[in-house]
Amino acid sequence: MSKHLLGASNDPLNIPLDEFSAPLFQALLAYQRLAPVRFHMPGHKGGPGYPPEVAEAFRRNAFGMDVTETRGMDNLHLPSGVIRDAQDLAARTFGADHTFFLTNGTTAGVHAMIMTTCKEGQKIIIPRDAHLSVIGGVILCGLVPVFVYPKIDPEWGISLGIPTEEYERALRENPDVKACLITRPNYYGIAWDLRPLAELCHAHDIPLLVDEAHGAHIHLHPALPQSAVDMGADMVVQSTHKMLGSFTGSSMLHTIGNRIPPDRVQRMLAILQSTSPSYLLMVSLDIAATVARMRGHVLMSKALELAAYARERLSGIDGLRVLDRPGMDSLKLTLSAVGIGLAGYELKARLMDEFNVRVELADFENVIAFITYADTKDTVDELVDAVLNLVGQGSREARARVHAGDQAKFTRALFAPAERVLLPRQATLAAHELINLSQAEGRVCAEVVAPYPPGIPLLYPGEVIDRDHLDVIDHALQLGAVFRGLTTGSDGGLVVTVVRDVKR
Repeated sequence: MSKHLLGASNDPLNIPLDEFSAPLFQALLAYQRLAPVRFHMPGHKGGPGYPPEVAEAFRRNAFGMDVTETRGMDNLHLPSGVIRDAQDLAARTFGADHTFFLTNGTTAGVHAMIMTTCKEGQKIIIPRDAHLSVIGGVILCGLVPVFVYPKIDPEWGISLGIPTEEYERALRENPDVKACLITRPNYYGIAWDLRPLAELCHAHDIPLLVDEAHGAHIHLHPALPQSAVDMGADMVVQSTHKMLGSFTGSSMLHTIGNRIPPDRVQRMLAILQSTSPSYLLMVSLDIAATVARMRGHVLMSKALELAAYARERLSGIDGLRVLDRPGMDSLKLTLSAVGIGLAGYELKARLMDEFNVRVELADFENVIAFITYADTKDTVDELVDAVLNLVGQGSREARARVHAGDQAKFTRALFAPAERVLLPRQATLAAHELINLSQAEGRVCAEVVAPYPPGIPLLYPGEVIDRDHLDVIDHALQLGAVFRGLTTGSDGGLVVTVVRDVKR
């Protein structure tokens, strides 16, 4: 057979592009042909975030760079050569003592932080507005989550972060807590001073773990919020791909100080990450860190100028609001056209459908556009012109009318305490069944149900589904929200996974 193939006159790999029916490949080609104006992650915006010569060298050599742990290429799980050197340079760039490259995303870093500091059956403090990856770590470790609750901006309906008093309450009521986790900044760029919380945690001899997925860039410029790395945190995980130049799925985990043994972190990551990590993801982290180290301040200055320009053009427009709070990350441009009855989900869809502009996130009332150093005045003008055009047109009849305050109502429901019957791990591993969502009242949820993005759970495994949850989901779906944890059943209705034979 091998002789036949070797002697064949036709190359079996000679498949014309128009016949190559790989669905995802074809979809990505189609997306490229659309040439959308990108205000979503990853931060390199399709390549402009790379130095031109580096980008060209990468394009030419991408196949050759997709290697394994051969001689000279080091080993991510036992780094002693080029990977160690790249991680050490990244640590110096972002202000850490030790840095670990992640090729399974920030999720792997969140899980590693939790596994490094907690053991099965122990308690961990987590914010109710944490990303669903946090509850994944709680499930993996079999932990008892102790929730703390954020303040909510009544005008914008977004989290303003967790007051230190909430952590004080949680520690007072649960003195046996083993770690404290916080998410900061949030999707909207809201940040706050972490030093009091770091002091509180260390006074109780517990580590402060920070999910800084949206803050990989903030260490690089004084006009941005301070990074948790600089504010007393013990472990910080960052999504380098969100606002900097690495590839999607690549992140960094930093440790600061001597509370966290680096060798234990390395062991946890060896369990959580692939034994065949992608060198393309790792080299993109190396490139992103090098760009940040060599040009970070000037590139952040450029991005900040563009964000200020966008805000200036959008300010004072009837029916349009622009989020602008002291101390926030101004590169997250949050807009609301609720003043003309335009839901955030509808605004996002119309920007895409009518102007080929793609923003990162929509909620009931708002959209978020990410501005990075890969942007230019021209790309920002395309976003601003599209928004002004839509606001000038006014609202059309939407599937469900949105009103000012709807997002705040949803956020209060999203962050509200829920009745817990089982621990998250117990509910996840229990016998389960799929039932129609309309029949789920009083049943115990068996998996995370979360609007995505942003991926903040409305329901955690082990919590009781009540009428308020069902009403919130129904209204959100009418406006265009998408939920993780809900699927379409055979009859076309939505179904949810619940614990079998367990009810309130």
